[in-house]
Amino acid sequence: MKDFMLRFECFLTGYNYEIIKNSCEASRKAVKRFFSSVLIISMLWGAIGYAFARRYLKFDVSGAIVFSAIAIFCVVNIERIIILSGKKNVIRGFRIFLGILMAIIGSLITDQFIFREDIEKKKISMLQEEVNAILPKKTLELDNQIRHIDSAILMKEAERSAIIEELSVRPLIKSTSAEKRHFALRQNGSNGEARDTLVARTDYVLTDIPNPKANLLPGLADQITLLRNQKAEKENSKINIRQEIEDELSSKTGFLDELNVLFALLFSSPVAMAVWIFFLLFFITIELFVVMNKFGEEDTDYDAVIAYQKDVKIKSLQNLKEESYQKTRILN
Repeated sequence: MKDFMLRFECFLTGYNYEIIKNSCEASRKAVKRFFSSVLIISMLWGAIGYAFARRYLKFDVSGAIVFSAIAIFCVVNIERIIILSGKKNVIRGFRIFLGILMAIIGSLITDQFIFREDIEKKKISMLQEEVNAILPKKTLELDNQIRHIDSAILMKEAERSAIIEELSVRPLIKSTSAEKRHFALRQNGSNGEARDTLVARTDYVLTDIPNPKANLLPGLADQITLLRNQKAEKENSKINIRQEIEDELSSKTGFLDELNVLFALLFSSPVAMAVWIFFLLFFITIELFVVMNKFGEEDTDYDAVIAYQKDVKIKSLQNLKEESYQKTRILN
């Protein structure tokens, strides 16, 4: 079990297991120290990545776990770069800068979950302000639509009233119908003989029929009913417009929106600001723990072995180069 743990610690920190297992206890303690630091940071960012993916990216559980694993993978590789790099000021300065950025991001995301209830309360008051800014525009739009519908209703009612008035005066109208008749007309010819001649005659008859404008009344009544229903819907929408706007705005959970609410809460509450600074310092300490361990420790026999292997390899390459050069001179 100890051998397995040592292998896992070496894998996570980037140390060579074959060298570490033959090194002294100081080297093994250094591995355990770096392993603990990397493990804490990885677990912390795994939790932050999971919570961020679930709340803001709207991932399901499996997607959030994958996102968390990616965050852990990135953090582990960043820490391994620091652990395996030499003690260079450029690397140290870069890691300190990166650690501060990661600490700020981590503290902001964490505080959004810690101050969740306070953020919700603050969001309600800010939501009301936003609703009050949007409401007049929405109300004006509905009022214009209602006025347009009222105008259409008045036109249809005026048209119906005119038809009803006309029907009360002229319920019946005269209709002319033509009837063509043919009959024989007997006439005497020039020679005195009688003969029949076919004659056509058109008779015009006036009859009373119902005024056809009465057929327009059902259609007008249907149109007026439809317009009144539309007006009622618009008036109901006007009554419920505030609630609809509130529901629409509150249904969206944006990272930047909650970040704005968080900053508004921090700057309005000294206690909240103090808590945020506390978490920020905590994250900075955690993020820079590996850097401080790396640049504050003394070289161990593991480092000496690595340096020795490097020197041996360099000397071997130099000797090989000299031998190759000598052979070239002999051949020439």
